[in-house]
Amino acid sequence: MKLTDHDLLQFDERYLASLEPGSLLAVSKKLLSDLKESRERLNQTPDNSSRPPSSRSPYLGIPEEGGVDSSNEHNEDVTNSSVEKGKSEKEDDDHRDGNGSGGSDSTGKSRFKKQKRKAGKQVGAPGYGRQQKIPAQREEIHKADKCVACDAVIPLDIPFAAQIGFFVLELISGTLEHPGLRLECTKHLFGDSICGCGHVTRTGPGIGERHVVEGRKDATCLSEWRLIGPMLAAFIVALNLRMRLSRPRIREFLMDWFSLELSAGTIDKCIRKAGLAVNPIYQDELIDEARQSGLINVDETPWKEKGVARWLWVFVTANTVLFFVGRRTQQVVLDILTEAYAGWLMSDGLMNYRIFSRRLRCLAHLIRKARGLAESLDAETKLFGDRTLEVLEFVVGQVRDGPDRTIFQPILSDFKWLCEWHRAETPEGKLRSLAVEFLNDWDVIWMTLEHPDLPLTNNEAERALRHWVIARLISHGTRTAEGSRVFTVLASVIETCRRRKVSPWTYLATVIAERKKGNPSPALPVPMVV
Repeated sequence: MKLTDHDLLQFDERYLASLEPGSLLAVSKKLLSDLKESRERLNQTPDNSSRPPSSRSPYLGIPEEGGVDSSNEHNEDVTNSSVEKGKSEKEDDDHRDGNGSGGSDSTGKSRFKKQKRKAGKQVGAPGYGRQQKIPAQREEIHKADKCVACDAVIPLDIPFAAQIGFFVLELISGTLEHPGLRLECTKHLFGDSICGCGHVTRTGPGIGERHVVEGRKDATCLSEWRLIGPMLAAFIVALNLRMRLSRPRIREFLMDWFSLELSAGTIDKCIRKAGLAVNPIYQDELIDEARQSGLINVDETPWKEKGVARWLWVFVTANTVLFFVGRRTQQVVLDILTEAYAGWLMSDGLMNYRIFSRRLRCLAHLIRKARGLAESLDAETKLFGDRTLEVLEFVVGQVRDGPDRTIFQPILSDFKWLCEWHRAETPEGKLRSLAVEFLNDWDVIWMTLEHPDLPLTNNEAERALRHWVIARLISHGTRTAEGSRVFTVLASVIETCRRRKVSPWTYLATVIAERKKGNPSPALPVPMVV
């Protein structure tokens, strides 16, 4: 760069107009050189430079469903805008017979690209069963306690004839005297018992909910007849969601530390069944508690769902955390909270939240924007940014020390006049955009001066998303709508338990055990008082 920030701050139209042609040409050459260098830096990507892949935009090359960009955050004067939907140019070889003249060249080789193979086991590929044989440490016989015909109690000494049996691997936690984790294999036997009336009562494993996904060959079914026990299932969920391990990495971990061989498919089914088990809690308890809360923090971050851009939403209350993957639309907020929500809603400047009257704006977002203007190389923009920072820092101090209307009212009146002047006189740009944003949300931005007990920032929601932003960089999001659903319901239950200062894994194991039997889900634990 030939010109420094100090130099550029002195350049304006008046200065350029005052230069002689020779001097103007010299300045223009330097500006042109810096412009080309800046443009080259802007055009750098992980494909043409040493920049890391994580610097790539999460939305690069991924169209949003419907082709409409619904992410117009803070744009109060936005007219109808759209983003062209990406067009796929892939050829599907499965629908071509290869006999046409366009199917091959003179060498007989196909000119069409080979279709990308789907992940997982391919259709027609040979299958195989478990190779690892695990001996049972104990045996558990499930005898009928009463006759299903006459309701008479069946004595314990009545002979039992086993009909079916299966093994269950469970994770056993240690105690203070014997700390550590260990796996225990139990052989469960079910069978017949004869009542005095002559009727034969047969026991069997519990069967819970069955969930069918369109396009999938096998349904997801909750049942006690499964190799993985409830606590081991909760442990696998912890490795996946808390430790951010993929299915193959979980398989590797279990083999290295427990000498347990599980396929990636078995691990995936275990996670999906855990999501199915806690789904009623998400629907019946978490959403209801969010709607009844007095204050809720809402935020969203980009998310990927195979081939389509999505957003990961979070709704945080005092004792509840709710996640949802969907589009960045007003309807998502309405589906979760409904129009009848009467509490305070803390958010950023997304226009979708303006349907609620009791809103709060995150001042940290506005401070960052003002700091960006204060660091501008344009003198007028820098001046407005500095003034905005002064006003925001003053308001934060007023809220913390106790608002005094006689002090803050004149300052806000002067600042409002300044914003109105820039809205009327300043051309389109970052300066005018921030001024308009303040005016459109004027009462909401300064609401904490009237209610100093309310929060100044949206840190609660941003902290709740931080873990999953890192997970997104590792996993690149989810592959299907079902995967997004499983992820959000499990993450919601886990974070809610953490917020209530109770162990999510013991509760998750209890829910899985009860739902496998076909019983209702246990209620969420009450918050622990510290």
